[in-house]
This record gives sequence, C-alpha cells and structure tokens, in this order.
Amino acid sequence: MADWVEGRLARVVWASAKNGYAVVGLEVDGEEVTAVGELGLLCEQGEGTFAALEGRWETHPVHGRQFRASGFLQGTPRTLEGLKLYLGSAGMPGVGPKLAERIVDRFGMQTLDVLANQPQRLVEVDGIGSKRAKTLQQRWRADEEGRAVVVTLRGLGLSNRLVQRVTRRYRERTAEVVQRQPYRLAEEIAGIGFRTADQLARHQGLPLDDPARVRAAVVHVLDQATQNGHCFETRTAVRAAVEELGVPVDHLDDAVEAAVAGGTVVVEQRDSPGLDRLWRGALFDAEELVARELAARSHMQPPLGFDAERRVLDAERAEGIELDASQRRAVLTALQGGVVVVTGGPGTGKTTLLKVLLRAVRAEDWLLASPTGRAAKRLQEATGRPASTIHRLLEFNPGEGGFQRGPSNPLEGSGLVVDEASMVDLPLMRALMEALPYPGEDFSLVLVGDADQLPSVGPGQILADVIASQAVPVVTLDTVHRQAQDSGIVAAAHAIRSGHLPARSSPGGDAFLIEREEASQVQETLLKVVRDRLPANGFAPEQIQVLTPVRRGPLGTGELNQRLQRALNGEAEVLREGERELRVGDRVICTRNNYDLEVFNGDLGVALRAVKDGIEIEFDGRNVVFPWDELTSIELAYAVTVHKSQGSEYPAVVLLLHHSHGLMLRRNLFYTAATRAKRFLCVVGTERAWGRAVRDNRSDARNTALAERLRNP
Repeated sequence: MADWVEGRLARVVWASAKNGYAVVGLEVDGEEVTAVGELGLLCEQGEGTFAALEGRWETHPVHGRQFRASGFLQGTPRTLEGLKLYLGSAGMPGVGPKLAERIVDRFGMQTLDVLANQPQRLVEVDGIGSKRAKTLQQRWRADEEGRAVVVTLRGLGLSNRLVQRVTRRYRERTAEVVQRQPYRLAEEIAGIGFRTADQLARHQGLPLDDPARVRAAVVHVLDQATQNGHCFETRTAVRAAVEELGVPVDHLDDAVEAAVAGGTVVVEQRDSPGLDRLWRGALFDAEELVARELAARSHMQPPLGFDAERRVLDAERAEGIELDASQRRAVLTALQGGVVVVTGGPGTGKTTLLKVLLRAVRAEDWLLASPTGRAAKRLQEATGRPASTIHRLLEFNPGEGGFQRGPSNPLEGSGLVVDEASMVDLPLMRALMEALPYPGEDFSLVLVGDADQLPSVGPGQILADVIASQAVPVVTLDTVHRQAQDSGIVAAAHAIRSGHLPARSSPGGDAFLIEREEASQVQETLLKVVRDRLPANGFAPEQIQVLTPVRRGPLGTGELNQRLQRALNGEAEVLREGERELRVGDRVICTRNNYDLEVFNGDLGVALRAVKDGIEIEFDGRNVVFPWDELTSIELAYAVTVHKSQGSEYPAVVLLLHHSHGLMLRRNLFYTAATRAKRFLCVVGTERAWGRAVRDNRSDARNTALAERLRNP
C-alpha cells in the first residue's frame, strides 16, 4: 500500500526540462521534507501550491530520508490542514491562506462537498459574497474533472510521466480530448499506443466501429511494421492485421482515405488493390528524397584536374601500403566524386583503403562519420582523422528534436565517408542527404559497410537496397589479406557468410564452438569461460563481451547479466538497489543517446561511485555523472544483445546461440556477432541452433522500395 503526504510546495530544488523529474521541498506540518519524482507539472504551478503525493518513503545513500512520489493530486486533501493548504494555494483564485482557514473552520471535512454540491452555503463565511461563491464552485468543478481524468489514465496503467505528457499537450482541453477523441492520444503522444487509446475509448463507451477507431488501427499497424524495420505494408496485410486487433474492417478503405486526407498515410497504388502500398507519410517522403538525391549525386562526376592513378600510387607509397585491385578501384571511384559504395567482409581491407583515399584526396575537409560513438572512435583511430557520429555531424538539437544541419545550413567539405553504413536507417539517411552540399558542387559520398551484417534497427535497409539497385557504383572487396588469412575468426565469419558451419576449433586457437544441450549447461560453461579460462589466458574482464540474440529467458541479457554480476562483482558496494541494481565496478551500457552528457546509445562504461546528483560512470576514460532520473537508460553490460553490439569490436567475444533462441537464429545475426571479435571468439550452444542460423538467410526481408526507385528514378 502506497504512503502519502500532503503539504505546500515550498521550493523547487531542481527540475528537468526534458522528462518532468524534479526534486522539491514540501512544507508538511510546519517542516520541510524532500520529495522526488515526476513532479514537473507541480513545479509549473508554482510555490505555494497544495500537493497530495502518493509514493513511498526511502533513505537515499547521499541525501538521506526523502519521499519518492509516484503521483500527485491523485486524491483530495485528507486532513483539515491539507484542506486549508489546498484552498489557499495558487490553484484556487481569490482564496488566500486566511480565507481558506475561515472556510475550513466553518465547514470542516465537509468543505469539498459544500464546494461541489452546496456552493450557496459559502456565503455563510465572512468575506464571501454570491459572486465569489460561484467562482469558487466553477474552479472546484474544473479541478475535479481534471483529477478524474488523471485517475482514469492512471487506472489504465499509464505512468505518471505519460499522464503529464497528456496534460501538458492538451492543458485545459485534456478532459475533452480524453473523453471525446481518445484515439488522438495514440497518434500524438509518444508512448501511448492504440491498445491504450482503445481501452480509454471503451471506458467512454465509444462504438466499436467508430471511424476514428478504424483509422487509428490502420496507423497502429503501420507503426508496428515500422518497428519491425518495414517502410510500408500492403493493403491486404493491413486489413488482416486490423482484423486481428478486433476492429471491424467493413469501412477500412474509408478509414485509409481519411488517414490520407489527414496527411498521416500515403497510398501507392499497384496493379492489384490488395497490393497497394500503405506508408506513414514521413517514411514515404524520406524514401523518395533519398532515392532522388542518390540518383542525382551518382551522376555528378566533374572532370578531374589531376592524374588519379598517379595520385593513388603516391598515396600508397606515402602510407606504406599496397592495395589490391578491388581496393584500388574503390579509391579511384571515390576520387571521381558523386557516390560510391564500398562493401566487403572482415579482413578485406575496408579501413586500409580509406587511409589511402584520405591521403590521395589531399584535402583536410573530408568528413568522417559513423552511426555509433564506438564505431566513430574506431574509424578515427584507424585513419588518424577526426570522426564523429552522424547525429553529432548533423548537430542534433535535443531540445527541438531535430538537426541544425540541413538544406539551409549544409555541411561544409568536399567529401564524406560514412562507415558501418548497414546500420543507417531511412530517417537518418534522409537527414544526412538533406545536409549534404548542393548536388551541383564537387562533393563525394562514400558509403562503407558490410551488407551481410544485420540491417539497421530502424526502418529500411539502405546499404542493401543501394547495392541491389545497381544504380550506384559499388565496389566489392573480395580478397582476404595475408594478415587476416591465419585468423580463425575471419575464417569462421566467411564460413557463416557463405552458409556453412565454422570449424569446431581453429588451428590458431582463436575460435571455438562448444556444444551444450541444456540452458543451465550453457550458463555454467559461460561462467567458466568468462570467469576462469579467458582471464587465465591474458584477457582482462573489460576485454570480454558476452553476446546473445535475446533480452528475455534463461539465455537472455536480463538473467545473464544478473548471474555475471554476482559471479564477477557480487561483493562490490551497491550504488542502486532494486531490480536494476548497480554496484561499484559494474560494466554498463547506455541504451539511449544523451547529447547533454555526450554519451550515446551503445557506449560502454564502468560504474564508479554515487555522488550527490547521480552515479558517476567512466566512458572511455571520461567520467560522467548520470543524474538519478536518467539512470533508466543505463543497464548492465556483462551481456548485451547482438543488435546492441553493432558497430563495436571487442578483444574477446563469447556468443550464445541455443535452439531456445528460435526465430532469432539467422545467418546475418550469427555473422554480425562473429565479426565483433578481434582476438578470440567462443560460441556456446547447440549444433542445431548453429545449423539453423547459417541456413536461415531469408528472415530479414523488409518492405522497402528504395532499390526500385533508384532503378527507375
């Protein structure tokens, strides 16, 4: 059962402008207590405001005793003092502390009933006439309606943060929108989906065939497809998915037309109506723009004012490198301007040719970028040139949620290299293309990546589609160089890439496959390898990364991280208690970009200590204090998913591939995981899981049209 306190907002100690988290001083019975939680709306109401807070008391390791609020103004004042504070707060115009005291002294705990049902009795209080009595009644009823909406939303399982998003968006119209247009919440409030809005509509008694319901279901289906990487769905697939939601489809076409008229959906007509492509409008616009820009730039190859082949040979000598034929062709193509894609597996020298290219262009204004911070750091270390994330290159503005670089403020330079291009999704590619200098200028775009790896987490498959279109110059590196030929890791990766099982052990002892049938046996072997065998062979704990396809289950990151934490760091000081426990020395990963702290999705760190404002974490030699309210984006990282490992490399990788991983067993996942290892790779699981993974090369097919648009501009 939750605790509660009620009092007057005495001061705002600290408040986040981003997520509504705040630390406040609350005056309770003449004393100030500290309250923390998602109290942004309370802070906006100003000092002196009455607040009834639900939550629990806790003892913070640094700040001492405080009240952690899960919500505020969820009920009515429960004491005479609370009534006086409430009526005398900023929320009741025309009522100061003295008048509030007289009202409560006259009516006691019946005060709220008088306000709601017998407002004429307010004239019994000295200083209140009939006009003021009417004003107080109207204000009370408005507040009561607002509280009822909040209670309804909380009852549907919405977090206090989501409730605050709703009330911030609609303000005084919140009750009207919630009661009459609940499906707007699904379309306009991040974090509220169709099912929640549908529950709300059922609560309000709206009919099952309400046109707004069908339209919202269509948008929901398209959004779900986007989360699975698709850019569109066919009309037939949308109809089936809407029907699965329990939504009548008799008027589906009308709902689609209404969504098109509202600008949220675009329909591409095909020969058969059932094959019509339904897009979210923003994705349709993005794909058309990317196709148009790539097509235009791929034909922009101005005459060179120098001997390109001589320039490349000079650059090779200066770098002490001899390129193979495919590498040299890639550099020469990039020197021509326009667009070129360079693709190839591990050991084929993608980074090597970039060093020669950057030397050959003889320009310091070429830009280097990658989708993740770790990949950008690797690119910078390999080339000796500054590199950044694409978001930082485009100057992402977290406050406005957009990029400062764009058509009116393009990037400056004569070329751009995008490494790990397989990770770039369609919305990010659109932003990148919009920020490039005008196509008529002498500018080169070089996309470097391995199309056989996992595609982007977001919608689209940019690199694969550009290659498949055959409309843009593509150079495939096909030679595994001498320094990589003896690597068991490289051999294993190429075997997987070609659909074959790797050898159980490599001649050089750097790649092993260990078969264990039961999940408990996999866990036991994993602990032995990570805790005992690898450290005995010279690998420090921070050099070892466990990878798995899934988050849940006995072989998912959740349970594995808890086991590994106990085994490797179980005696360390606790910094954060609960299900998401953190200890001093824990390996952690950031799961969302944080531009204020300059820590990005996928960055690995080590938890150091608790300080006044949060937990101090070291990221690549830089200490960062993560505020308490932003620690939801910090998770244990002894084990991470293969998807989270994209763009990273680790000295030693222990990969779990077990038949219980089911549909996640795909060739590109196995291949991506294997190519994360630099010096040692160990795969633990079952042979039938490995066999299924190398055979399944079809499960990542995505609904995109970029290749088609590039072929037929």
